[in-house]
Amino acid sequence: EDDDDDEDFDEEFDGLGIMSDMTRSAVKKAKRKKRGDADSAKGSTVYFYRFETFGKVADKDWVVALPDGERVLGCATGREWGAVITSRRLLRLFTTAGIQGPVIWIPGEPVTVVGRGRFVAAVYHRSLSPMQDGTQLLGYSLIDGINGNTIAAGELSSISPGASLTWAGFTDVCALSVMDSDGMLSMLARSPSSDNCSSDTMGHWIPMLDTVGLKKSTSDSFWPVEVYGGKLVCVPLRGGKEYPDPVRRPVTTTLPLRIPMAKGLTVKSGPLDEVSVRGNIALNQQKVLNDYLCNLGEADADALEEEYVQMSAQVDKITLKLFMQIVRTGKVERALDLIQRLHLEQSYDIAIQAADRVGHRKLSDRIEESKLQKFQPLDEDMFFDDNASAESFPRGRSESFDGNSESMMSQRELKTSQSISPEDPRTPPRGFRVMERMDGEQFTDEETPPRPSNKRKAEDVAPIKSKKRINPFAKKRLESPAKGITKTVASPTKLSLSRQSTFSTKSRQKLRDGKQIV
Repeated sequence: EDDDDDEDFDEEFDGLGIMSDMTRSAVKKAKRKKRGDADSAKGSTVYFYRFETFGKVADKDWVVALPDGERVLGCATGREWGAVITSRRLLRLFTTAGIQGPVIWIPGEPVTVVGRGRFVAAVYHRSLSPMQDGTQLLGYSLIDGINGNTIAAGELSSISPGASLTWAGFTDVCALSVMDSDGMLSMLARSPSSDNCSSDTMGHWIPMLDTVGLKKSTSDSFWPVEVYGGKLVCVPLRGGKEYPDPVRRPVTTTLPLRIPMAKGLTVKSGPLDEVSVRGNIALNQQKVLNDYLCNLGEADADALEEEYVQMSAQVDKITLKLFMQIVRTGKVERALDLIQRLHLEQSYDIAIQAADRVGHRKLSDRIEESKLQKFQPLDEDMFFDDNASAESFPRGRSESFDGNSESMMSQRELKTSQSISPEDPRTPPRGFRVMERMDGEQFTDEETPPRPSNKRKAEDVAPIKSKKRINPFAKKRLESPAKGITKTVASPTKLSLSRQSTFSTKSRQKLRDGKQIV
């Protein structure tokens, strides 16, 4: 702006004759002050250009003017909303059609505002004076851009000592991410709630990538674009440049995320440990987003749950690979701690089988206990409770018992008579008839013929066979007489002993002793 003002001043001063440099600078300073006072008296103007509309093309764009003295310091847009952050520490929300939403106070002096989807994040100064080592004291507010509800707020504690904020944005799962001047990329990790209704309002910052080790020289840097699919999309800058060249089209590259983990000296787990930790963090962020969208009714809960189960299976697969590596080394306690990262019940079963196959029976028992604590089995007593009150059953069913008591009794007698066979020792001698009361007790009546009503009811209960209609004009089907007569005899299953059984172990030991004697 100063260069443009100097050019304007030079054009105006050309017709005023010769001036000294001191007079010229004084006049420029006075004009700048006068021009600044005039600009500060008027508020900023916000222009919003829409790409698509179902109405008139002439009405798709809109313009608003802020109150006097209020200037726009940053702007962001997302799905169905737009936002500006102003010099009066206000966050103003608008719909894409131009309807003004809530106006929210920011706790400190604004730094930047970013957005994605239906979420907007405002970053502000918690204190204008930094720490003794020069570290910025910043805070953040994560807000729903449509209804203005605050989702999360707190301190932006992911700035390295002596560094400052250089970039802020959202990942593909709408997780807030920032990058400082030291090249450390961090993400706000939020955990889903236990009741699957809402998520925690707070979160903690986790370092996701340290770009210091990826630089070829100390003057190199990376200009972030976005975080997508577990990778940082950025523009590499060489020779101390701070921004890409606006004249040329920048060439982007992708850097895979990698949490700076400590190197194990006793047990070398390799990259699987870091991938397992990062996979669980990404899974939690997906769960938080799914829960929020389901609560608002903007997504199908069943479809999201099916997608979440598939993602859980992929993360558990990595965790089980790491589990097998640790079990082979004999570190059973580490393996048991790793079980807490599993999400599916089937994954627990695979871990139990793997522990039994290696021979760690105590480990498999502990995994079984953890599985029962996380996936509690259904209590069968609640379905087969003899002392259940009559109120727990539907009224319609109790009324049917009262109206059809006679028919139920006849069916019970028929069932009892059919269960008696001559080979059964419980069959009473000839001339006795077994009867059953409503309370379930059986008794015999000596030489009492069955009542004709029961016979008639038994005949009524028997299914009626439908006659098969024969077509006299149909061709007669000829079949081989041997078909259906010869039966294939199944080969008997061979019994085999497990290699881990005691008999197999002793046999192998005797075989080794015999070879040694020879």
